[in-house]
Amino acid sequence: MRIGIDIRALGERRTGIGRYIVRLLDSLSEIDNVNEYILFYNALKGKPPNLELKAENFRTIRTRIPNRFLHGAWSNGSFPAIELLTGRLDIFHGPNFQMPPTRNAGSVLTIHDLVFLIYPEMASPESVRDFGPKIRYYAERADIVVADSKATARDIGEYLKIAESKIVTIYPGTTMLVKAGENDIRAARRKYNIGDAYILFVGTIEPRKNIARLLAAFEESGLADDYELVMAGPIGWRTGSIFSGLESLKCKRRVKWLKYVEDSDLSALYAGAAFLAYPSLLEGFGLPILEAMSAGCPVLTSNLSSMPEIGGEAALYVDPLDIESIACGMKRLAGDVVLRADLARRGYNKTKEFTWQKTARGMLEIYGRAHEMKRSRKH
Repeated sequence: MRIGIDIRALGERRTGIGRYIVRLLDSLSEIDNVNEYILFYNALKGKPPNLELKAENFRTIRTRIPNRFLHGAWSNGSFPAIELLTGRLDIFHGPNFQMPPTRNAGSVLTIHDLVFLIYPEMASPESVRDFGPKIRYYAERADIVVADSKATARDIGEYLKIAESKIVTIYPGTTMLVKAGENDIRAARRKYNIGDAYILFVGTIEPRKNIARLLAAFEESGLADDYELVMAGPIGWRTGSIFSGLESLKCKRRVKWLKYVEDSDLSALYAGAAFLAYPSLLEGFGLPILEAMSAGCPVLTSNLSSMPEIGGEAALYVDPLDIESIACGMKRLAGDVVLRADLARRGYNKTKEFTWQKTARGMLEIYGRAHEMKRSRKH
């Protein structure tokens, strides 16, 4: 098969969907040397991302059409078909919510979550504008819709009215972080000026991550006397109320904002933390949960959305809408070294269920199924 994949979401700082695409491509290149992969990239300026894929059956095709034009054309009609930009394709995969029209290719669309529909007041204005009005249209256009979790698959069925038979759940993998040693942990603490005892949050600073309640729970728990709360992630959107709310808290001097953290430092930050606090309101998958587990870090997370599905019996769950519940969970983990050790052990074993090779094999199967669906319709 000749398989096209949209890689326009890749950037210099790869978070979220960009990291998903890179990990998927890496794993596909490891297990598949038969099919031909056309990686579609579009930008007026700059160079296509250097993916460092060693496989000879992967190549990038770049066009210089303004993305604004493509988004407008694809969201309102069937021109230009993606094959006009890439050449002949058997399959096209849109891993970033958008499904362009195809001429003859089967089509696969990945929907990571529907936060821009379910909680539009918490999503980035761009995602609400670009995907909110059109995501059902893109899902209907695709032959198969891939969800990152069963929770997201249910949301797709409920909010987009897509037939259950058309939706497939394929879990992303997690990159098993190398367990950092004491020297690495001490070096990371020095680099980021962190004390010996800290609680960690990893993710974009945005309302969906429930950071305002996390900060309030940190205050209520009384843990600020002994711990710092380290917030590792880039500043996102709609953050005004988060930072203004922090100003009224006594614990504000014990909250440390690291902004973007290099992947090479993440393992040490996870390994050195007392636990990860991740009481998000909605996640398509929740990659930091598994990253923490792979680094031996206990996890406190939300009992909503996909979090219990991903964490299983390897995490401590709280009601993310209840500040007292979050605070009690934080106090319980901070005060129980045996529980932390048990969750760390369970978590490390849990991560073995989620591998990128398993994700890639599942996606290859879906590509084949979509190709057969397209061929059968022609006949």
